[in-house]
Amino acid sequence: MLRTRLHVGVWLLLICSAVSLSAQQAAPAAANAVVPPVVKFGGVLTDAHSKPLAGTVGVTFSLYKESQGGAPLWLETQNVTLDKTGHYSVMLGSTTSQGLPSDVFASGEARWLGVQAQGEAEQPRTVLMSVPYALKAADAETIGGLPPSAFLKASAPGSASASNSSQAVAAIIGTGTANHITKWLSPTKLGNSNIFDGSAGNVGIGTTAPTATLDVNGTARVRGNATVNGSLGAGPITASSSSSGGTGVYANAGSSGGSNGVIAIGATGVAGYTTVAGSIALYGNAGNSTASNGVVGYGATGVAGNSTITGSYGTYGNGSTGVWGNSTGTGANVGVYGSGGSGGTGVYGVGDTWGVLGQSNSASGSGGGFANSSTGDALFTYNQSGGWAAFFDGDVDVDGNLSKAGGSFKIDDPLDPANKYLYHSFVESPDMMNIYNGNAITDGQGSAVVQLPEWFETLNRDFRYQLTAIGQFSQAIVASKVTNHQFTIKTDKPNVEVSWQVTGIRQDAWANAHRIPVEVPKADRDRGLYLHPELFGAPAEKNIGLAHHPMMQKLMKEAAAK
Repeated sequence: MLRTRLHVGVWLLLICSAVSLSAQQAAPAAANAVVPPVVKFGGVLTDAHSKPLAGTVGVTFSLYKESQGGAPLWLETQNVTLDKTGHYSVMLGSTTSQGLPSDVFASGEARWLGVQAQGEAEQPRTVLMSVPYALKAADAETIGGLPPSAFLKASAPGSASASNSSQAVAAIIGTGTANHITKWLSPTKLGNSNIFDGSAGNVGIGTTAPTATLDVNGTARVRGNATVNGSLGAGPITASSSSSGGTGVYANAGSSGGSNGVIAIGATGVAGYTTVAGSIALYGNAGNSTASNGVVGYGATGVAGNSTITGSYGTYGNGSTGVWGNSTGTGANVGVYGSGGSGGTGVYGVGDTWGVLGQSNSASGSGGGFANSSTGDALFTYNQSGGWAAFFDGDVDVDGNLSKAGGSFKIDDPLDPANKYLYHSFVESPDMMNIYNGNAITDGQGSAVVQLPEWFETLNRDFRYQLTAIGQFSQAIVASKVTNHQFTIKTDKPNVEVSWQVTGIRQDAWANAHRIPVEVPKADRDRGLYLHPELFGAPAEKNIGLAHHPMMQKLMKEAAAK
């Protein structure tokens, strides 16, 4: 992954400006002009080597009241198209029809713009100059969007004004349509609003044919909590939380089979982002029904979660399957992808059946893949409750050294397979030793030639021999050592059965490159630690494996405290 640096050495041009005209100079058309509440902003995206990026990149723009820290007052995410030099230009506020909210600038305090490329930390913030604050000035001469004249108290019909009997009061005019909510079109004129209250009890905003109790045709913004007890079908939904312990999107699938908390389809189905410690960007609860899902995402990226605060979760799933990912594309596609920074965890799963379950349906695929680009462990497993740290039901291929405290085979006892196990220990040696054995019968002259595989001398060196006569007392010797894949046995009597054993030390290319040392000092960071601290009266915290993986120690302590 490229580490992206965002250089904001740019221009801040204003598309939105508020023009204040006096009542004597304002024409009717100018009085109704709409100030576009957007700001033009440009910058450059480069990689860690200052090479300009190109193509389309997801970028989140946020407004803050502080130069560092704090929760965003406003944010939006845009797909930014870069030219060959990495330059881009966007309209801040263009993702919604309301644009930049004017109340962000109402206090007159400085505002800072933060820019964050997808998957990267937010870049140093840039203070906004005075131009964007003109958004607030757009309604400085209005009250709730209406001129002061709209709030003059009208005199009774046929009577003079209480303040000035000679001043004429403009008549209220206008027409309306049945079932439309009325609004002021001008200080003295009424007309239809965009709200329709139908005879069936349904209310429509932006539509005269509402099909639900509230039918909104367009973009809706909820500035507080919203609870939907039922299905919610909608276009793009943006939800954010800036409070400790808050949740941007929370959906419960309920208790009916096959239901879903959230279903999202798109280039990025669901994206979650949190900057508050202890909070969850995206949380899905599958409920207690079969085949239900907390969060389901489809698209180039089904579900994306990002957390930059210690103790927070980018994506958190809880249920019979907490997080489930499916990639149907070809090539290097990923169903679920997790990435953790320094000291972080890419994917963390907890479940009664499976914490994390991986499955591959391809002959060339793997149910799980693990890698470490540094000197740490690609896979670390630990079970402190008496179970198996790992259980393999099938063949296991280890292409490297296998170090263990002990080893054995374990089978069902042949004499009582239903009720007992039978164990045998491995034969250990300080050398990389191979053992070969067999029986041979000497001929009438007391000689026997033992044939060995063609690769015998190539694989082995430093041969050792053992001979034992069977069935009678006889002297047996190795008449000739291993040469040309064979050796000769000689007895002092004819027709003697001899049991033989030959050992050799491996000398193949892999063995020569990976010789096993018999005794070595512990690394500096492992001194004072043990493979099995309990055998030496040391506490469990002195376990080398746990010391290398402090997150596992933390989880153990949390589990013990419950």
